[in-house]
Amino acid sequence: MNAKSIQRLMYLLGFLDLGGVMLIIPLFVVHLRTLGMTPMVGGIVRSFYGVLQLLSSPLVGRWSDKYGRRPLLLACLSVTAIGYFVLGATSSVLIIVVSRIVTGIFKHSTTLCKAVLADVTEVEERSQVLGKFNAAMGAAVILGPAVGGNLTDLENGFRLVCNISTFIFVLNVALCFAFLPNELPHHSQSEKHKVISKQTSKDEQEQTSKRSEEQQEGALNHLIQESEPSEEEQEETMGHIIKVIRDIDWQVFGDIFLVDFFLTFAAFTYRASFVLIIDQMFGASPKTIGYIISFQGIIGAMAGFLTGKISKLYQNSQLELFHSSLLQGAALLVLTFAPNVLSVILLLIPLSLSSTVIQTSTSTIIIERSDPSKIGSVTGFGQSIQAIATMTTPLLSSMAQEVSVYGPGVLASLSAVVGAALAGYVAHTKKLRKEKEL
Repeated sequence: MNAKSIQRLMYLLGFLDLGGVMLIIPLFVVHLRTLGMTPMVGGIVRSFYGVLQLLSSPLVGRWSDKYGRRPLLLACLSVTAIGYFVLGATSSVLIIVVSRIVTGIFKHSTTLCKAVLADVTEVEERSQVLGKFNAAMGAAVILGPAVGGNLTDLENGFRLVCNISTFIFVLNVALCFAFLPNELPHHSQSEKHKVISKQTSKDEQEQTSKRSEEQQEGALNHLIQESEPSEEEQEETMGHIIKVIRDIDWQVFGDIFLVDFFLTFAAFTYRASFVLIIDQMFGASPKTIGYIISFQGIIGAMAGFLTGKISKLYQNSQLELFHSSLLQGAALLVLTFAPNVLSVILLLIPLSLSSTVIQTSTSTIIIERSDPSKIGSVTGFGQSIQAIATMTTPLLSSMAQEVSVYGPGVLASLSAVVGAALAGYVAHTKKLRKEKEL
C-alpha cells in the first residue's frame, strides 16, 4: 500500500473515529443524569477521563514507536469498541465509570492516525495532509451530534447509539487490519520501524532518531514513563521537564500564558456543562441538543476561515486578542441568562468566533515572542494549558452547577473578564513599548 492510499485510509479512520465519539459524547452527561448521577459526580468522571488521556498518551506513543503503529492502533480501536458497547449495555454507574477509565487509557486512535500520517508523508506536504485529516474530523463533529441526537430520541436510543458507535469502531479495526501494512513507507520517523534504504547515510539515520526522541520528550505532559523505567530514564525525562521550564523566559511569556489560561478556562467551563444547561433551562430534547452542537461545529469551521481576514484587518495580535476576549466575555454573560433556545443559538455565533480568534491570536503572540530555536518547547508548554483546562473544567463547572443552573456561566464569565483585563494589559504594554521606540 503506497503513501497516498495510507493517507486516504487515515482520513476515513479519523472521520469514522470522531464520528463514533460524537454520536455519544454530547448526550453522555444527560444519560448520566437519567441514571441518577449528580452533575458533580459526572464532572469527576469526565475530569478523570481527561487526566487518564493526558497521562497515558506518552506511554501509548512510546509503545507505538517500539512495537509499530499498526498493533497499537488495532489495540486502541478494539478496546474503545468494547468500552462503548459496555457503555450502552449497562445501567450500572460503577460499570460505566470503569468502562470510561479503560477507554480513557486507550482512546488514542486519533493521535496514532496522525502519527501514521507523519510517518508516510514528506515533510513539506505534512501541513496539507494534516489539514485534510482535520477537515475530515471537522465533518464528523458537524454530522455526529445531529445523527446521535435524532437516534437518542428513540426508545432505548442511547443504547442504539452506543451499539452504532461500537460497530463503527469494529469497522475501523477491520479496515486497519485489512489495509494498514506493518511496515510503513520510508518517510517514517520511528527509529526501530523505519525502513531505511541502503543509500541512507549514518548521519541521516542519527538525525532521524534524534528528531523522534525530541518529539516524544518535547511536551510537559510526558510525565509518565514506561512501566519499571530505569533510573537513568527517569533522571533524563525529569531533567528534560525541568530544562523546559527553566528555558522559558517568564518575564516574556508570563502575561500571555495567564491570558491563555483564563480565556481557555472560560470557554471550556461553559462548554463542559452546556448540554446540561440547555436540558435543565429549556427542557430541550436530545434531537434539539444534537442540532445545536452540530450548529456549533459549523460556526467553528466558518470562523476558522475568517480568522486570517480578521488578523489582516487588525495587523496587531495584542489588540485583536483584547477585543476578541471582550466579545467572548460579553457572549458568555448574555448566554448565561439567555431567555430561550433561539437566543442561545444566536449567541453561539459570537462565542465561537471569539474563541477561534483567541486561539489564533494567542498562538501568534507566543510565536512572535519566541526564540526560533525554542518555539517547540514554548508552544508545547502553551498546549499543556489547554490540557489542564480540559481536566479541571468538568469538575469545577459541575460544582458550580450544583449551586445554580447559572453557576457555570457565571464562573466562565468571571474567568473571561479576568482574561480580558489581562489581554488589555498586554495590548497597552505593547503600545507603550512602540511609543518608547518612536
